[in-house]
Amino acid sequence: MADSFPSHDMEMIVTWGDCDAAGISYYAKAFDWFTNGRMRFMHVYGFPYMETFHGNGISLVCLKADCDYKKMLRPEEPVTVRTSLTALSRSRMTFNYQVLKQDGKLACEGTTSHTYVDDQGLPFNVEKRFPELWKQISSTWSGALAGKPSAQA
Repeated sequence: MADSFPSHDMEMIVTWGDCDAAGISYYAKAFDWFTNGRMRFMHVYGFPYMETFHGNGISLVCLKADCDYKKMLRPEEPVTVRTSLTALSRSRMTFNYQVLKQDGKLACEGTTSHTYVDDQGLPFNVEKRFPELWKQISSTWSGALAGKPSAQA
């Protein structure tokens, strides 16, 4: 991931509920961590999901989710979930994630791609339907527009 994309680090502790019977993090939990990282990312940048999107009838529906697993995680292990917005358009957002162990080693990394959908489940161009919101989003996250990092992000 490029350092110049907008990003945020979220600290967390792996819980027993995140793990299987063997005490190793369950693979599907990474997607929960990605969601938590994405929600925190949006909040930190001034776009709390429930208020900004959901409250206005906008859902960010996931179109694709991938994860590559590198290292095991165990209960009570501190980790950092690094979330970066790597592509932004009038119809989609793409986020990359890294889950880092305390020593900085990569435990897993992944990507999710989302589209803006209305209450009827139909995708739409956010600039046309919510021009003021698009102006705020695009100026805040200009480093992710068209997936090209910028030095000011």
